[in-house]
Formats: sequence, C-alpha cells, structure tokens
Amino acid sequence: MKIRLNYNGTVDVYDVMTTYAASTKAPGLQRLCAWAINQGGEVDEASIREAFPQLSAGAARNLFENGVVTGVWTRDGSLTDEGHETAETGEVMVKEVGPLRIWVFEHPSTGPVLLHADRLAGLPMGDTTIQPANAPEVLSRISQNRASTSLLSSEKKRWRLHWNKGAWASVEKYKSRAELKWHWSLNDENEWNAEPTLSLRGSLNGTTKNKDQDGKSFQTSCDNAFEFEPSECIATWLSQGRFSKSQWDIKLNGMRRRFEELDTAERLRWSIHLGLEPEETGDWAGDVSIEDMPLYAYNNEDAAHWIQYLIREHVKGYTTAETVEQLLNEFITASPFSWLDDGKITTKAYKLLESNRADQRLSKLLSAGDDLGSMAYIAEASQQSRGGLNNVVHDGTNDFTPFVLALTQDLGGRLKQITVVDRYIYRSQHIKKLTAFSMACRELEDKVNLRVLTSEYEYLKMSTDYSKEDARKKYTGKLSPHCNELLLMEATKGVKPPHDRYIIIESTTEIRIFEGSNTIFQGSGEKRFNMIDRVLEPELFTHLKMTTNKEEKA
Repeated sequence: MKIRLNYNGTVDVYDVMTTYAASTKAPGLQRLCAWAINQGGEVDEASIREAFPQLSAGAARNLFENGVVTGVWTRDGSLTDEGHETAETGEVMVKEVGPLRIWVFEHPSTGPVLLHADRLAGLPMGDTTIQPANAPEVLSRISQNRASTSLLSSEKKRWRLHWNKGAWASVEKYKSRAELKWHWSLNDENEWNAEPTLSLRGSLNGTTKNKDQDGKSFQTSCDNAFEFEPSECIATWLSQGRFSKSQWDIKLNGMRRRFEELDTAERLRWSIHLGLEPEETGDWAGDVSIEDMPLYAYNNEDAAHWIQYLIREHVKGYTTAETVEQLLNEFITASPFSWLDDGKITTKAYKLLESNRADQRLSKLLSAGDDLGSMAYIAEASQQSRGGLNNVVHDGTNDFTPFVLALTQDLGGRLKQITVVDRYIYRSQHIKKLTAFSMACRELEDKVNLRVLTSEYEYLKMSTDYSKEDARKKYTGKLSPHCNELLLMEATKGVKPPHDRYIIIESTTEIRIFEGSNTIFQGSGEKRFNMIDRVLEPELFTHLKMTTNKEEKA
C-alpha cells in the first residue's frame, strides 16, 4: 500500500530586530577542531599550548575563548556539533545584532524551517508596521533549531535566529505558496514506513531589489519531525466521517467494506484507491492519496456475496459444478475472506448461487442432482448482444470486435465517426483496452474518425511528481496515438462532466447514442450499453461541441 501526502501552505516572511548568528570562514578554528576530534573531542588552554608551542599563553587563552563564543566547544572543553561541522566546513557561527529578514515554512510534520535569511539593509521595503510585542511563536520555536543553510546563497551561508523579545513585522506582500509532499507505505510484512524526509518546493519573494531576479523557485528536503505515526493516522482518518460504516481495521491492516460499496474494479483486485480531503486528515490538513489499500469482507454475509460475484466473473464459458466448488474453496482461503468463518460463508454462498439473485446457469448447475458432472451452460457474457440492438453487452475482455459489430449492426449509410465518453481512462490497463477498442473500430472501417472525451483529473491527481502542465502533456501523449481527436472535459470551462458513459455512432445517414453506467475500459466485468432516444445530460453536447441540429437528431 502506497500513501502520498500533499499539503499546500505558505512561506511566511518576517522582518525582525534580533540577535542572530551568520556563518563566516575561520580556517584557524577549523584546524583546531580537526585536531580536537583526534584528541577524543576534548580541548583546553593547556592542550592547545602543548600542541602548538609557538603560541603564547595569552594567544592560547584567546583561541579557547573564541571557540566558546562561537560555540564550537563548551566552556568545559567538549567539542560541540558545531565544532564537528566547523572541522568539515571551515566555518563558524558569529553572533550579530540588527535587522534581519527571514523566510519561514512551518507544518507539524517538519516543525519550523528557516529557508533563507538576509540582512535587511540590502532588501526591498516590506511596507509593514513594526510591532514591539506579541510576536508569533514561530520566532521562538525556530530559534531552537540548529543553523540552517540558505537556499539562495551561492556560498551556502548558514543562519541561526536567537529571538528574545524584539521588534518584528509580518511582511504580507512577500508571502508565497509552498507545496509539501511525503510518502508512506505498508509492505507485505505489514510494516509501516514513513520516508525520513519530506519534499518542499515553492518560491521566495522579497529577496532582492531587482524585481527581475526576485521570486526564485526552490526545492528542498525537510527532516521528519516525528509528529505523525502512519498506523495511528490511517486508523483515525479512516474511522470517521464517510468511513464510519466501513472502517480501517487495525488488526487486519486494511479496510473492512460492505460488498455493495465496492465498484467492479475493487471487487476484482481486492484493493481500493482512496483520496482524502484536507478536512479529513486532521493536523496534516492536506490531501492524502492511498493506493492499493487491502480490502476485507465486512462480515460473513458480505463475504458470501463477494465470493458469489467472483465465481460468476471467473466462469467465462463452459463449466461444471466441480469447477464452481473448486473456485468457492479457493476464494474462501483468499485474504479478504480467510479471517472469517469459512463454514458460514460456504453455506451462505451456496444459498446465493441457488437463488434467483445468482447467475441463472450456475443455479441450474448446482441443483441438477446426479447429472451435474455431465451438464454445462454457455456463459451469457460471450454473446454480442441481448434483447436486440437496444441492449449491447461487452464481456470485459480486451476483445472489442464483437462489441463494435453489435453497436453498428444494420447501421444505415457509411460509418463516419465513433465517439467514446468516459471519465476514467487514466491507468495503463485502461489505455490498453482503449487501444484494443480503437483497433476494433479500424478493422470495421479504416477511415472512421475515433473521438474520445475523458477527464484528466484522476491522472493529474496521481502524477504528484510532475507539474500540472507536464502531467497533462504526459497524459495526452499516452491517449492521443489511439484516437483521432482527444477532448478533455476540463477544457470546457463552467460545464460539469457527464455522469454516465456514452458511445455515439455516426454515419452519413444515422446517429445512434448508447448509454452505460459502468466505465467502459475498467475491470473485467461485463459492461451493458442501452441505445437511447434522448440524452438527459445536455452538457454532453457542449463538451463535444455538437451542433443543435445534431443534438435534436440524436
């Protein structure tokens, strides 16, 4: 299971009058710190004089005091983390007092992060009112952090704030947006993992008086502040609101869900993809996308309904009672059902298979007595159509030739255009089926114009590693080779997307419109389309830019 977390926040900008520390080169202290590391991390005046006999007692004392003031070792002579960093970088932090501008991002998952700082003298005015009191708490919190390297400094200059009741101002005109991303996962051993760093990107304003060079973009990594435990967060988020009936199960590490709440794809792959809104994710306060969350039957009865459905989907031709029984035994031991009472599930499943609610041919098989082994029935899904042209069924496979033939049966005139309207064509398996559909159309009429109207929303939502524009280009690049004309619903501003799926067949003399409730290219279940006389979603024609005459004719 993969979980992507996304938070859109702000980079806050403050002008402060305060004590702060900025890095500067100190080759002498670098040499001393490197020497101290070799001495076990301890240093004092006597050891300095012993190691460097050319130094006088006063010079050794000044060097030791300088190290204490700059924080590379303590008064007791123990090398600090700053001292280890000085040995590596050759820089020390020197305290100053004066006006400073800082750029700060804060979120519970990262704590306060100092992105950039600079002395105020060389920066554009913030047009703010200085406040002598009631400073925001983030100034105190960020002062507890170690020195941070500026994201804009070519010299990798480091800064540290030492806030203690000074004057301040919030520079609203230079605030900017920032996007925080994080990845969690649950592996096959039910072990949770949260990436140790989070990705943060955005832009910084008010960094220079040259407007052409201001607003520089940045991307950086932020350490995990360990305020979010994945297992606890998922358990909380998926046990409230719309998930109160089908909740996350802590012991199973998955979601127990009612059978009727599952769509076709979820029933077949035994996992679910969920998207959580900011108001559903507590202190994270951002979007959360969950992929391949394990699904479990809600109870014994739901398990029986689910297994009965799976048996119907797996029996695709001639079958026997022995095959049905074998499938039933296999499914009962599968992960969504194995934690329940297999005896109760079996009893209920057989009752369902024997009832009118189950597939008729399976009911006949299971009630045929001693002749079961010699009886077989042809699966209805293999038929091209049922009930004449008004009721056309696709069997859910990658073979669309019989389906396209049924759609165009006895069509008057020459076939000119086929239009497919389906919001959900965004995963590789969906696109493969679109390719197969396109090939079936071309086999029927080589010069037919195939037009596809779909939505970019789902693809852009899962393409978090790309900008919106790049993700859109990638998406259209995947679909365009398989159709003559690609239309995105989002391109028609202010018009809601059609709810149902449609297939429109146009010839030189006739237009047929078929409507279906199931997405055409998802899952392996059968898809039923009915020919209709009137479209109840007039916005469909706005998306397709069909003329009024065509609409009336349709």
